[in-house]
Amino acid sequence: MSESVQTSLCRETIVRRNERNFLISHIGEEVVLMDIHNGQYIGLNAIGSAIWEKLEQPVPVHEVVHALTEEYAVSLQLCERETLLFLEKMMQHQMLIIQ
Repeated sequence: MSESVQTSLCRETIVRRNERNFLISHIGEEVVLMDIHNGQYIGLNAIGSAIWEKLEQPVPVHEVVHALTEEYAVSLQLCERETLLFLEKMMQHQMLIIQ
């Protein structure tokens, strides 16, 4: 399985979470990650944690968005925009693997 570097995501991009670089703890509905290389902590709120959980296996971005619109009262357009922004931030922290 090859990993590639991408600078932007779209709804068809297949992504999965990168667990190799992090120690992960669940605290209530939230996930806290510690980067094992630099010791930086990253806290995910309930929705960020829901996205993290959906990325256990490779999945197209549009499927994550669809699942979130089923769970939360949010429009498809807003959900897609916010999810893509969140995934871009995950990429910046090497929390995401693009396939």
